[in-house]
Amino acid sequence: MESGNPIIIRGITRTPGSAEGEALVTTEKLSHLINAVDTEGVIRMFGHPLQGKSYASKILVYDTDKFSTGGAWGLYFKCRIRHTGPLAMVCRTVHPISLGGAVDAMIPSVDHCDMDPCTIIKTGNWVRVWAPDPGKEALIEIFPSKEAADRYPRIADHARKTGEIPVNGWDKEALTLSTYEEEMRQGVHGAAKQTAMQRLVRFAHSLGARRMVAIRSAHIFSDLKRNDMTMGAWPIFEEFAGLVASVVVPTTLESSFLSEEHMNDSRMPWNFHNAIPALAIQKTLLPVYENLKSMGVMIIPTCIPYMHLTVPHFGECHVTSESNHAANANIMTGARVNRDPANMVLYAAITGVMPEYGMHLAENRRGELLFEVDPELAGELSDVGDYVALGGAIGYKAVDRVPVVTGLQEMTTAQAKAFCACVSPALIYPMMHVVGITPEARTLEEAFGGKVPENLTPIKVTREDVVQVFKSIHQTENPVIDGAIIGCPFLTIQELDDIRKLLLNKQVVKPLWLYTDYIGYAAAAKAGILESIEESGAAVVHSNCPGMVIRNPEEAEKLVFATDSLKIATLMAGIGWPRHWLGTRAEVIEAAITGRFIRKRWLG
Repeated sequence: MESGNPIIIRGITRTPGSAEGEALVTTEKLSHLINAVDTEGVIRMFGHPLQGKSYASKILVYDTDKFSTGGAWGLYFKCRIRHTGPLAMVCRTVHPISLGGAVDAMIPSVDHCDMDPCTIIKTGNWVRVWAPDPGKEALIEIFPSKEAADRYPRIADHARKTGEIPVNGWDKEALTLSTYEEEMRQGVHGAAKQTAMQRLVRFAHSLGARRMVAIRSAHIFSDLKRNDMTMGAWPIFEEFAGLVASVVVPTTLESSFLSEEHMNDSRMPWNFHNAIPALAIQKTLLPVYENLKSMGVMIIPTCIPYMHLTVPHFGECHVTSESNHAANANIMTGARVNRDPANMVLYAAITGVMPEYGMHLAENRRGELLFEVDPELAGELSDVGDYVALGGAIGYKAVDRVPVVTGLQEMTTAQAKAFCACVSPALIYPMMHVVGITPEARTLEEAFGGKVPENLTPIKVTREDVVQVFKSIHQTENPVIDGAIIGCPFLTIQELDDIRKLLLNKQVVKPLWLYTDYIGYAAAAKAGILESIEESGAAVVHSNCPGMVIRNPEEAEKLVFATDSLKIATLMAGIGWPRHWLGTRAEVIEAAITGRFIRKRWLG
């Protein structure tokens, strides 16, 4: 490159297009949702190498996606509505979340490169991306500066003229549609189905999918109709409501920004150091609800639809915007569910189909690593928070491979929910096999697809691994807390009753928010659990996601919260977010009672 000649990387086109601009590079994973990258394109993630930098109008180079499936909405919104998104993405592996986002963002994405783009490309380099067709070769030209690039003819221009683009990857024509699916694509069944199906087909092309699969339910994101502090979904909700779209499978809604019944309740988290008055939030929430209602979506905000509204069964395909939903369905029931890009979930709900990929395919569900839980550790697991850390300890080591776990004899519903919820912060793909518990892992051999690989070295999971998760995940050394959060994922009625017992004859001195959905809240009220909890001063919060509370960013960074949720402690951390302590459930409750977080277990 010193001579002025570019470095040329060849990769595979995922979503087509061409772009050029200054590179912003990291070897780390990234997310595009508002919690990770704000609507101005500024990266907020706690401790991330790019924290505080903007990716607006850059060629973004990174490893792959982490965190929320809503990153698909965030990428679309920043690129198409705010014009603060990247011009193109070059990844080691483009996650399906970003593939779905790139389809609606209309930006090129490239991966499977012949050289590691995260180390070859440097921040500040001038990069040209030419990605002509999904599955075909993409060319990436790297220059030291724009001035150097301007002096050099585009290789892509030469390739176009000579046809010197080899065929690599996959042939998008391999995608086969049923008669009805093709009719939807052609518009025979209306404009809404046509638009949704065309976008699903483009997503399928980016994946190299060969067919669509029928789905049994869908779970979609909520949003606010705003141009800032938004998930980014509302313009497309409006688009499909305008097309008189209607969902064709039971479709549930992700947890939301507040519960309207308690909008003005001073005990609620949206009235605690809030950035926007509750009434203003409601005004921007109601148009979203109306659009979704018009399409037939059940407006019962929840992050645990698998517990009661759309219970998955073995072998069924469901689509979801909620990572813990996908993991629980795969691990505990043997359903076939991906961490789907949130925009594609809407399109699947309207058409009834989704491209077959990822965890739909048996070959992708087979175990790849073996984890053995030490018997001493297994005997010490009791608190729900213990299983949060255990899932994290395994997930952070497995990353993008399917772990097989032995040494766990049984898990309660609450423990299993906590264990599976490690997926979004830790695992890239929502699949684990817990031998003797996961339906596809009745035996060790079954977990590995019929035969345990030779020379497989088990990875021991010890007490120290759990200790390390608790020790490493916090963003403050200040033990004085401002509040405590339990219920991400949402609490079941049994969990609320267990917490009621821990709070009997005690009083909290700091806000203790216990999150559930309306179904759990109504059941707890009917059973007298709610009244007993509230006698302690704690507040049961329904429908609201802890991560969707819109706080004043400058004030939020001064707040310290205790939580037993790995998702809250990692996803909701960084610029404009509170600082968190991750603890057991008992430690978090005790912190609300005393006002100080003190670790009593897992001390090393």
